[in-house]
Amino acid sequence: MSANAIIGWLLTTGRSYPTVGELQAALVQQVVEHVPVDRLWCGTTVLHPQAAAYFWVWQRDTPPREHELDYHRFAKLEESDSPARRLKQGAEHVRFRYPEGEELSDVASLWRDGFRDLYGQSMFFRAAWVGGITWATRSEAGFDTEHLDFLEALTPALTAVIEPLAREMVTGTLLRAYLGRDAGDRVKSGQVRRGDQQTLSAAVWFCDVRGFTQLSADLPRQELLDLLNDSFEMIVHGLHAHGGQVLKFMGDGLLAVFTGDDEGAACRSAADAVTTVQSQLAALKAQRSTDGLATADVGIGLHFGEVTYGNIGAPARLDFTVIGSAVNLAARVESLCGRLGVSALGTADFASRAKAGWTKQGEHSVKGIDEPVVVYQPPQ
Repeated sequence: MSANAIIGWLLTTGRSYPTVGELQAALVQQVVEHVPVDRLWCGTTVLHPQAAAYFWVWQRDTPPREHELDYHRFAKLEESDSPARRLKQGAEHVRFRYPEGEELSDVASLWRDGFRDLYGQSMFFRAAWVGGITWATRSEAGFDTEHLDFLEALTPALTAVIEPLAREMVTGTLLRAYLGRDAGDRVKSGQVRRGDQQTLSAAVWFCDVRGFTQLSADLPRQELLDLLNDSFEMIVHGLHAHGGQVLKFMGDGLLAVFTGDDEGAACRSAADAVTTVQSQLAALKAQRSTDGLATADVGIGLHFGEVTYGNIGAPARLDFTVIGSAVNLAARVESLCGRLGVSALGTADFASRAKAGWTKQGEHSVKGIDEPVVVYQPPQ
């Protein structure tokens, strides 16, 4: 296929590939008929809560690779010279033929791996620089002028196809980060109308930082935010480890749900999460105390019941969350933790479905609930 034919393929068939890695593999099979390509690298900066950039590598006789660069590692790479950095700084293209560029760690690594020529160009999304595309070969003869013209001609079309794939990936990541994994995937797949909802039987988890009002008064703003973020990181890690879906942060509070193949499975997963979260929070508290930083206790309330799960709100501002009396009861049970001097409590509906060992802590009146609530403490 000629360069024009491959460009046409990219803009038609190429747009049907679901990932950059699959697109790369299919593209290279056509390019190698004209150019001795042994490696194709594509990298782009992204709008992402944890990652500054993604890159994808196709290399002959090696499984395709997708890499995420966190902000710390990306910042370190920005400090050193590299083909991508030169493109970002305005180079029209980059070209290194062995042994040129040995002072650049990325290039030197390719030479050690047997590559002999590297050529790259920038990618622009809507006129803004976002990353680059590099081609490399192990051929001793390297790329000739016709090869480079061929690869250069492909760059605009390849960029045009990568852009929506990268943006879709980022969209999914952002939705999951801000709405939760399940809710984010549902919104991405089209469940976006106000009123879209379903009834679920779920273990409801509500927790918050105890004494937050006093902490807000005592701590500088950044220290308070650091304490919250450190605590939430431990909690969310523990929830995700056991299948919990984090739906909402409410100041110093967090709402999550567990569902499962049966009622017991959901509650057992939530009970396991309690054990994990309590252990991680204890370790965090010890470390912060050693570092001379403020610490906080977290109360956890659990209940099992039916909830309404879906899009709720105004036409211009929706929230994908759960509502119902089960949510309210979990929050009220959490409020008893401070009164009873414990870190977690569950209702009878929850404890009876969870693992054995939850001990009764009496009946207690809570705001908004007519009858006293029987609560149970997890095994110590």
